[in-house]
Amino acid sequence: MKLAPLDSIQNAHEDSLWTAAWVRSDGDKPALLLTGGLDETVRLWDPTKLTCLHTNTGHCLGVVSVTAHPNRRIAASASLDSFIRVFGVDTNNTIATLEAPPSEVWQLQFSPDGSTLAAAGGGSSSVKLWDTTQWQLVATLSIPRQGGSQPSEKSGSKKFVLSVAWNTDGRLLACGSVDGTISVFDVARAKFLHFLEGHCMPVRSLVFSPSLHDSRILFSGSDDGHVHVYDAEGKTLLTSLSGHASWVLSVDVSPDGAAVATGSSDKTVKLWDLKMRAATQTLTNHTDQVWSVAFGPPSRIDVRSCMLASVSDDKSISFYQYS
Repeated sequence: MKLAPLDSIQNAHEDSLWTAAWVRSDGDKPALLLTGGLDETVRLWDPTKLTCLHTNTGHCLGVVSVTAHPNRRIAASASLDSFIRVFGVDTNNTIATLEAPPSEVWQLQFSPDGSTLAAAGGGSSSVKLWDTTQWQLVATLSIPRQGGSQPSEKSGSKKFVLSVAWNTDGRLLACGSVDGTISVFDVARAKFLHFLEGHCMPVRSLVFSPSLHDSRILFSGSDDGHVHVYDAEGKTLLTSLSGHASWVLSVDVSPDGAAVATGSSDKTVKLWDLKMRAATQTLTNHTDQVWSVAFGPPSRIDVRSCMLASVSDDKSISFYQYS
């Protein structure tokens, strides 16, 4: 496996890029890339033509997360302004605006079936779930105080939630906190299951294996410089990947489930072979910290091949071919 550098887009935003997510291909419509950043905009890119198709200017503070619905038609963005904006991918029209208290909207992700939007709840020590038909808040998954069964009330013991991920069949949801813990929930029962431990600093990125066979396997990236691989149901740390010189800001798993890509504040992107449990490549396209890496959908020609995108504080987007 390898990453072959393709093109880069310099000055893709007017300031730091913080987040990226792919819009899947559909019929004759190609896969597209959404990006968001400190300049308060969300932009939609055609990675083959390296052109910006739309710029969404609905936020009034930096955009911390973007995510695309499985149906390809809609997407959502979260900002430091405490609003989630839902908009049409092709039209750029606003569909819904969801408001949360200050510091209570961070990473977003749609459920695999598209019925629910999950938002890492920041200072609320919870994950908020919105239904995607009426855009109503339908559940709040609260993290209990460690050692107790009830959600914590004292602000000093609350867990600030940065990251969120659904597993492939939508049964499990995990969220990562500033204190290094990961919380796992049974979504159907809206029940907290357990903590996953091992990190000692903020967990900024989570992703489950794309394989239904391995749907309980969870990957996490942390400011402690490590990527952990967990059995999220079995509550087991399977392995730890080390090699970055600083914080791991983003982790994503390839569509074939064989590799993981990471972005770091050490300005590099790394590709990890999961069988070897080691980094096989380090890419140095960026000149500042890499906030997000995202694998695109599998190629129609070769299902083992896809594109990878990375975005950085250096205002650029880099594209790579994974094969």
